[in-house]
Amino acid sequence: MEFTCTQSMHTLDDEQIGTLVSVAMEDFGPGLTRTEFNDVMLWLFESIAGFETLPSKLTQRYLRLLWSKYQQAIRDHPLH
Repeated sequence: MEFTCTQSMHTLDDEQIGTLVSVAMEDFGPGLTRTEFNDVMLWLFESIAGFETLPSKLTQRYLRLLWSKYQQAIRDHPLH
């Protein structure tokens, strides 16, 4: 997976955020703990141009946002 950030070196748009959450759901399922989820996201960030130098504060902000979206995806698509 390769992302390019067009607005800013450290900006993800809604589509990119959705893609990251989808990858986590599809590849790792809905059972990730917060720590596991963060590890997955940090690993995925390495594939995004410019995110190798993402400031810690911004990293934490994105992790909180992505975790929230992941939790929402779980609620929207519960397992049967």
